[in-house]
Amino acid sequence: MSQSATFGAVAPEASPRLGYAYYVTFVLLFAYTLSFVDRQILGLLVQPIKQDLHLADWAFSIVHGFAFAIFYALMGIFLGRVADRWNRRNLIAIGMVLWVLATGAGGYVTGFATLFLVRMLVGVGEAALSPAAYSMLADYFPPEGRGRAMSIYTSGVYIGSAMAFIVGGVVIQAASQAGQVAIPLLGVFKPWQAAFIYVALPGIPALILIATVREPIRRGLAALKDGRAALPRSDPAEPAPSLAYVLQHPGVYVPLLLAPGVTAMVTFGITAWLPATFIRQWGWTPGEIGPAYGLIILTCGIGGMLISGFLADWLTRSGRLVGSVVISLAATLVLIPAGLLLAFTDSPTVALAAVALTTFFLGMPVALAPPILQAVTPNQLRGQVTSIYLLLVNLIGLGCGPFLVAFFTDFVFHDEMKVGLSLGLVCALAAALGAVCLAAAIIPYRKLMARLEATAPEAA
Repeated sequence: MSQSATFGAVAPEASPRLGYAYYVTFVLLFAYTLSFVDRQILGLLVQPIKQDLHLADWAFSIVHGFAFAIFYALMGIFLGRVADRWNRRNLIAIGMVLWVLATGAGGYVTGFATLFLVRMLVGVGEAALSPAAYSMLADYFPPEGRGRAMSIYTSGVYIGSAMAFIVGGVVIQAASQAGQVAIPLLGVFKPWQAAFIYVALPGIPALILIATVREPIRRGLAALKDGRAALPRSDPAEPAPSLAYVLQHPGVYVPLLLAPGVTAMVTFGITAWLPATFIRQWGWTPGEIGPAYGLIILTCGIGGMLISGFLADWLTRSGRLVGSVVISLAATLVLIPAGLLLAFTDSPTVALAAVALTTFFLGMPVALAPPILQAVTPNQLRGQVTSIYLLLVNLIGLGCGPFLVAFFTDFVFHDEMKVGLSLGLVCALAAALGAVCLAAAIIPYRKLMARLEATAPEAA
């Protein structure tokens, strides 16, 4: 056996069947989709929740962003370590039980404090999913297949958001005409309260499907020293890699972890405030903007994600070590003019076109961030690095994105009718910062990838 092995080295016999690997991918996609339905439904409920609970825009942004993001992020660090050491399938199942119950509890909130509490618990439960899921997918697929698989899983961001807006918009519109909604065994609810309960119910079949998933063998376990692969982990003389490995490569990890965070301000800013923009500025109803935006997400968002995954895998097979980073950079640059177009248009049609353009190109860096990080991260650190990635996505993206839009609207423009201007400006600024981070990462990433390629195991 070779005396050096990378953390990505996998014996052929250790590879799981491709068909089952994709089955697991789609089960995890279903769970991820539901997680985004649960968190994004709030974007359609801005107006009725503000009215019934007497909240200002900035207070609603705290519930929508910080309540979820802070606890999602903090628990994510701990649960990332658990995912690197414990049964990942079981961790996902426990998290799902918590977030499904917490989402349904949203139907019973009576004020800011109780809404904050249930959104906090949703964040804690959902923090268990992605660190474990990305780690599992990295074990189910070889490096040249991870971009495609992870882009399928990550498309849950858009599928879930689309379902929240399409189904949520229709349900809220229909329920609003009835005034109140009676749900057997649970009680009578206002339309926005019933929406929380309805989106929680699909969590039951999702849990049944998760129970059919097998925990994969952790493949390519290796110890790293000075950034190079060393003896396989079976050799007790070598320690397992620690987060010190990340600190040894700040030129790679700092910009690649920051870029998804600042770019996520575009994602969460739009999902939080686009419905309010159309409702306030152009008099649309939730039943109109919900399906319209949901259709854009399903077509443009998922299209951008899947195209980027296939393209990234092709570049990897062709030996282009930084292809995924370059794709992400090019797509992020397009988001800048798209954000400015959204900010300054006075036409709802042009605004939707700007959102469609943003959604398509935003899907590319969103889908490619996980496989980019997995490619240079040892198996024993993948859950923890993923949790750091999610920490920044949620603290910066979800925590700051919706809040900054509300801050500009309430404290800079002093006019809630200018929420569209605030939204577009925040999107353009976030995209510019994300592009700077990705550009800074290209050379260090190429060097580290080349080093890891050079230490690949010799053919047996």
